Formats: sequence, structure tokens, C-alpha cells
Amino acid sequence: MLLLLFETGNGRFALDCREVVEIIPLLRLKKIPAAPPFVAGIINYHSQAVPVLDLCALTENVPCREVYSTRIILVHYPLSEEDDRLVGLIAERVTDVVKSSQSCRRTSGVLIDEALNEYIAQPGSEEMVQWFDIRKMLPRATMEELLYR
Repeated sequence: MLLLLFETGNGRFALDCREVVEIIPLLRLKKIPAAPPFVAGIINYHSQAVPVLDLCALTENVPCREVYSTRIILVHYPLSEEDDRLVGLIAERVTDVVKSSQSCRRTSGVLIDEALNEYIAQPGSEEMVQWFDIRKMLPRATMEELLYR
């Protein structure tokens, strides 16, 4: 399996590349009034309004730094079995794609939020990379409100 690696300032995350639609440069965003702080705004992507979430603000309450490797990762957010919507995720150091086997996925054994409890164990590396599960990491109620507007 191919994994896209990125950072949020607090650590590295891995996202299954099959969930990625496109990776685009950081663009100027249209702000959404009264949105939660981690909702950075919306972009026009092929004539479609796409909400964009700042993963640093979501995980650490601090916006992602606007550096060269900061990108918007476009993914499909599953609302139901038949319906998914395009969502943008701002992340830092979106520069690496690695090949990994499913067997490298482990549970941390630490009693923390289930969404943050899985990591990728890279053979020969001591670095822990957390698994980014879109369904668990992004607040469902907020996503439904954003995507049904």
C-alpha cells in the first residue's frame, strides 16, 4: 500500500494514497463566517465549492505554517455508503510517499482517543507515524454541517 506522509507540527501522519484525489499548493481561501477555527475556508475546485480544514488547527489549535511544503490534500469524505464529498486538508511537509505493508499497522496500546491510537511501524526506523483515518479524525457533526450547506 502507498502512504502519503505529512506533518501537523506535533508529529507525522500517514494517509492511504487511495483516499487522495489530488495534492495542490496552498491557495487563498474564502473564509466561512462562524465556522470552527480549524475550518480554514473554501476553495473553488473545478467549479465545486470545497471546504478546507487546517489539520494543525484541528490537532493543536495552531494554524499550519505557510511554508513551501504546506499543501492542500484533496480527499473524499464518506458521508454514507453511497455519498462522499470532496474536502481539502491543509498539512505541513506533504513531501513523502512510502510503500508499506498492511502488517506494519499497529495499535499503540495507549489509552487515548481511538482515532490517534494506530501508528505505522516502519521497519528499521524508530519514528512513529500515526495513521490518519479520515472517518475518525474529522468531527462527523461538523463535516455534515459543512458538506450539506
